[in-house]
Amino acid sequence: MQHIQKLAICGLAFFTVSSCTVSDDYLPASIAAFEAKDCEPVVEQAIDKADIDRGKISKIEYLKHVISESDAGEEYNYQGWVNFNNCNGNYVVDMNRYCQIQTTYPRGNCKMQDIVAQK
Repeated sequence: MQHIQKLAICGLAFFTVSSCTVSDDYLPASIAAFEAKDCEPVVEQAIDKADIDRGKISKIEYLKHVISESDAGEEYNYQGWVNFNNCNGNYVVDMNRYCQIQTTYPRGNCKMQDIVAQK
């Protein structure tokens, strides 16, 4: 009986601790994307993780970047281009065809310090 009581207490403690942890990754590991716009949730999460000020965003474009075409099929990646109203440039989110982020980077004269939210 005492063993069961200890297991119940340990289980409750584990559940409490595991439910209190917060993850910035609120999306599945990959998405079945049929077009670039299907990667929108991933780009939104990348914007949140980079702490970009949403008030400075003028628009977000989703592009299909064709790497190669052959008889075997098309090889491509997706990109999210975030445009800003306070600088000439973009924040680019490069993803594979499953919307998994490969890299992110600013382009043009948009520097990270110009586009992140002020704290």
